[in-house]
Amino acid sequence: MSQENVELVRGAFAAFENGDLDRVRDLVNEDVTVYRADPDGATAHGLAGFLELTAEWTEGFEDWTTVPEAFTDAGDWVLVRVRQSARGGVSGVPLAEDWWFAFQIRGTRIARMSIYAREAEALEAVGLSE
Repeated sequence: MSQENVELVRGAFAAFENGDLDRVRDLVNEDVTVYRADPDGATAHGLAGFLELTAEWTEGFEDWTTVPEAFTDAGDWVLVRVRQSARGGVSGVPLAEDWWFAFQIRGTRIARMSIYAREAEALEAVGLSE
């Protein structure tokens, strides 16, 4: 089942990148929990909550992109190293950072997504060590 979990998460990234929110909705639990460890420990629920956190996160930036670069199967979890890039809306300064997204899978849907700035925290969250 683990490879299926990785493919599920790959599909969710692709659907989000393509703006296919109907497909994203099909891949997540209705009450999916989204947790953003940094900078504020924010938690949201449902697809609407996810979209709200995303809008907050990207506010003030232009050309914001997320590129999933490495997927790690962790049983009921999938850990993804994601390269986020953007340009400051006012300053024009480019920035790029790696973030770690941890997806908990229940059945055939994403039940939880947690976002971490530090790899060690993400590994711990999915039950792995460095």
